[in-house]
Formats: sequence, structure tokens, C-alpha cells
Amino acid sequence: MNFVYLFFFANLLFCLAYLVRDMAWLRAITILAASCTLPYFYYQAEPLYSAMGWQIAFIVINGINLTILLLERRPVKLNDEQRWLHERTFRTMSAREMLKVLDKGQRRQLESGDVLVREKAHIDQLILLLEGQAEARVGGQFKAELEAGDFVGEMSLVTGEPTSAEVVARTAIRYMVWDREDIQRIYHRQPELKDAIQAMLGMDMARKLARRAPPVPSVVG
Repeated sequence: MNFVYLFFFANLLFCLAYLVRDMAWLRAITILAASCTLPYFYYQAEPLYSAMGWQIAFIVINGINLTILLLERRPVKLNDEQRWLHERTFRTMSAREMLKVLDKGQRRQLESGDVLVREKAHIDQLILLLEGQAEARVGGQFKAELEAGDFVGEMSLVTGEPTSAEVVARTAIRYMVWDREDIQRIYHRQPELKDAIQAMLGMDMARKLARRAPPVPSVVG
């Protein structure tokens, strides 16, 4: 049997694989193309086992990566808190990306009146309020209210400057903490999340500034 046509078909499949943009399809077509070359290499006058070995290696590598891609594309199930956080705070990333970030954080809690962040302190943590309310104070005077879904101390973490205010729990609070090393580890393993996290922090700061802005007086004609 002449397998030359099958070999040509395999090469056409390789060309098609390089034209598609979706990585899962690229790997699937590549696996099919590499599989089509195996009969051609085997039924030569002297079987080309070396070429077959390389094709099998490509099939295995692409098969593993295709499996990982498909597993990552499975629908993500969120609980009520995670769904709320995604809508409220983590809108700049997918639900799956958010879960990867949350997985690196540590959950903690404080009682009413406890200090979460001290004024003019250097902190190496990113803090996210999960439940309850806190307030920022400057010189002991009320400055702003913080609520669930708000980040705390993000400016000090980003700039390296001391905190501009003390943050005290107004009620019992639950919160999540990421150390600087945790954030850097996320950036290293998933560089695409860096822009999403920075955009998220920017949105958080804008939201808090809008909350503190005085209302615009209405003009009655």
C-alpha cells in the first residue's frame, strides 16, 4: 500500500494547525497530523523507527498539553462569596484566574476596635476585606470608610512608602492577606495576571475616591 498520499495529507494538516489561532485546535490537529505520518514511516522498505519515535514524542507532548488546556476550560463553579467577589472586585480577570489568586491568600479575622494597619507603617502585604467594615483614620480623626470588597494598604505596597492612615475594624471583620512574595510569585507564574491585578487595584482606588467625594449640589432654576 502506498502511504505517500497520507504523508502529504499529514503535512497539509501541519500547515492548517499553524494557521488556526486557538491553541487547543492547534494541538489537536498537530496530534492528528503526526499520527498520519506513522504508517508512512513504518511501511518504508526499512521502517524509519527514529522518525516514528519523534512523532510519537510530539503526540505525547501535545496530548498532555491539550488535556491541560481542556481541563482549564471546564466551567468554574463559584460559591456565593466567590461570585460576589468576582462581580464586586475581581472583574478584570476571569473566574478561574480569580480562584488562582484567592488560593494564594491567607484568611484572617479581627474583632471590632482592633487595628488592621497602623499609620506611617511599612507593610509588605495586600489586604482585602471580605466581611465587615473598617475605617481609615489620620491623626486619630476619621478619614474614610472601608467595606467588604475593598483593598487596604495597596498604595504602600505598590509605592513602598509608609501608610498614610491607620485602619481600624469598625465591626468584626474577615479579610484575606497576600504577602509581597505571594504577589511576586503570581506575577512570575502567570505574567498575564499582572496587568489584571494592577487594573483591579486602580479600580479599587477610584471607587474609594468616588465614595469620599462630596456630592455635587443641584442647581434649581
